[in-house]
Amino acid sequence: MSVGSLGSKALENLRIRLLDLSARNRLINFRHSNSASLRIIDELPNQLVESLLSDSEMRFNPVPEPSEEDLITAGYLRRDEQTQQIIKVRDDPSAEEWAKYLGFITSYDVPEQIDDDNSDKHSDQVIQTLLYPYEMEARLKGLYQNAESAIQEMGANILFIAFGFLEWYESSSSNNPYIAPLFLVPVRLKKGRLNPATRTYEYTLSYSGEDIIPNLSLREKLREDFGLALPTLDESTVPEDYFNQILELIKDNQPRWRVRRYISLTLLNFSKLLMYLDLA
Repeated sequence: MSVGSLGSKALENLRIRLLDLSARNRLINFRHSNSASLRIIDELPNQLVESLLSDSEMRFNPVPEPSEEDLITAGYLRRDEQTQQIIKVRDDPSAEEWAKYLGFITSYDVPEQIDDDNSDKHSDQVIQTLLYPYEMEARLKGLYQNAESAIQEMGANILFIAFGFLEWYESSSSNNPYIAPLFLVPVRLKKGRLNPATRTYEYTLSYSGEDIIPNLSLREKLREDFGLALPTLDESTVPEDYFNQILELIKDNQPRWRVRRYISLTLLNFSKLLMYLDLA
C-alpha cells in the first residue's frame, strides 16, 4: 500500500471518529434541559430574527410573580373574615399556570402570523419566557457563564437561538421521536443592571455577527441514513421559508416527520463537525 493510501485511510479514520451521528449528539437528539436551554414562547420567528440581525439588544420578559392579593383573587389563598389570617387553599401556581391565568399564549409551538390585536408585542425588543424572574435569572446566568467559558477556553461561540426543530424517527417502525434544531442564529448574552422591581439581574441578547448556519450534524445524518438533502441557508433565508422547504422535503419521503415550531436559546458545540467537514 502506498504512503498516499495510508495517509488517506488515516484521514478517513480520523473523520469517522469526529463524526457522531448517534442519539448521543444533541444536534440530532436534542433535549431541552434547565442547564443548557431556555425556551421562548409567543414570538414570531421571522420578526425575532429580523430584530436580532438589525443589531438590536433584546431583553427577556419573565412571567410576573403574583402578589398576595393576586393569589387571593385567583383562589390560591383566602383571608379569614374573622381573624384576617391568610390561609393557603392550594399550592402556589407555577410560572406556566400563572401565565395561563394571566392570558399568556403558553404553547411552545410559536404562532405563524401576527394577530392584529397583539402586533405590538411581536415588534418590540422583548423576548417572552415562561419563567418567573428568579427562575429566568438563574437560567440566563448559567447559559451566560457556560457560553463565556467556551469562548475563553476554545475560542468558539456555542450559544445559539434555535428556530424550529425537526421531529424525526430512526425507522418506519420506531415509536420514539427525536427532535433536532434547524435554523441556528449565533448570539451573545450580556449581563446588565439589577432590576429593583424583581430584585434580579437583567440579561440582554444580541447577534454575534457570525454566520447563520443549518444544523450540520442533522445535514450529514439525513444525507447518510435517509438520502435527503437538508436545504441550504444564506443571509437572505428567513425561518418561515426554511420551515416550508423542509416540510416540502419530508412530506412524501417521511410523512410521519414534523417541523415543531419551537424557539430555544441553547448551547450547541459544532467544533468536531466543522473539523470533519474541513477534512473532507
